[in-house]
Amino acid sequence: MRQHPSIEAAESYFKQLFSEQSDFQSKQLLIGGNVFKLFYFETLVDSSLVQDFILQPLLLRPQDSIREVVSILDYAESESLEESVQAILYGKVVLYQSGDSKLYLLGVDLKKERSINIPTNERVLRGANEAFIENLDTNINLMRKLINSTEFVVKTYTIGRLSRTKVAVMYIKSIAQTAIIEELDRRLTSIDIDYVEAPGFIDELVLEKKFSLFPKLLITERPDRARAYLMEGKIVIGTAGSPDTIILPVTFWSFFQSPDDYQVSWLIGTFYRLLRISCLFVTIGLPAVYVAVSAFNPQLLPINFVNTLQSSLKFATFPPVLEALSMMFMLEILREATIRLASPVGQTIGVVGGIVIGTVVVQANLVSNTIVIVTALTGLASFVLPSYEMSSAVRLLSYPALLLSSMFGLFGLAFFFMMICIHLCQMTTLGLPYYTPPFSFRDTKDTLFRAPIWSLRKRPLGTVASNRIRTRNPRSWKR
Repeated sequence: MRQHPSIEAAESYFKQLFSEQSDFQSKQLLIGGNVFKLFYFETLVDSSLVQDFILQPLLLRPQDSIREVVSILDYAESESLEESVQAILYGKVVLYQSGDSKLYLLGVDLKKERSINIPTNERVLRGANEAFIENLDTNINLMRKLINSTEFVVKTYTIGRLSRTKVAVMYIKSIAQTAIIEELDRRLTSIDIDYVEAPGFIDELVLEKKFSLFPKLLITERPDRARAYLMEGKIVIGTAGSPDTIILPVTFWSFFQSPDDYQVSWLIGTFYRLLRISCLFVTIGLPAVYVAVSAFNPQLLPINFVNTLQSSLKFATFPPVLEALSMMFMLEILREATIRLASPVGQTIGVVGGIVIGTVVVQANLVSNTIVIVTALTGLASFVLPSYEMSSAVRLLSYPALLLSSMFGLFGLAFFFMMICIHLCQMTTLGLPYYTPPFSFRDTKDTLFRAPIWSLRKRPLGTVASNRIRTRNPRSWKR
């Protein structure tokens, strides 16, 4: 609704709306025969900016227009009281001059943010040491410094009836698919909720409803990693108040890639990528294989290994399946305790607790030596995965695999892996396939393997890029 308020009406409207806000300020100034009124939250504005760029210029040039006097980049004019209320809530000063039909919205908000620091959750050996912070404008600044192109597009949304959370969608116009951008825009604009807390809310509000443990979006705190996915045709979503950005649509294989893969030789990068994929099977299947060969299929193992296994189980109190379940559950407790406690205490609890519990349960003949080794290897293998979300999903999948193996042996484990493959093939993100079996060599060059950069001439089909040409003549120096 457009209004032409008087100074009395504006003051009455603001005071009625913010009557319970102790930090709301309404200041009146009489300068050069003109009455000026300032409305703002003192906890949101920078008082020095108000003094230097609003009050002093008005005192020196009271007869000039506000636009000529105030030297602030974040300047806007409005005739709507509702729009002015939103400006006040965002940390702006609303300036009113008697006899004027306009309200002047001046951006002098107080900037309180932590400095740009090194990534804490995605540490790599080589590469940039900058991480996103909670300020969305700063995060966009980091991205624009990395991508100096007019093709880099940033679109902002305001989501949440109460929180009014600012959300930024970033993509490369010449690479990203227009249909995916339009579909994401439709889903974001249709969100009707009180507040948004990213990245969890975006995952459940934007992506397809599907009961699955596998993550459908990639979360990163590294600007260089976000840039790499933008160059593959992906979309990056950042939200105010969160240092994590969301990358979508992604495939199953994206969760096994790390920035380190592209900073070392392609042979070394391929080895570590295959190691991560192997750790996926170890995390899901190792406890299940232990139970299956102990209770159902010991004939599949060499005789010396069977003798060692049987001797370790001879004095164990619990059967193999309960051994595995109890030790895996104990590992989850230790892991959660180390995360929730303060860093020095958490590290001590993790080391001491693991050693004490592992030693005591074996000496008390509650479990066998072998299951302690199996549980430790399973935990280490889960930590190799670069994505926290994928690591958590894989650890949880080991429980149903363990139960099926305890009932049907290795046939139950094989059936479980078959069901996982079927489930992955049914999943989609923004209407695109989530999992493509690695049968095509062209697409495995940057999924299962990390082929040389000069050979990656096209983006894989899973990147959903509208422009699949990545490099044209990367080694033109070679005769």
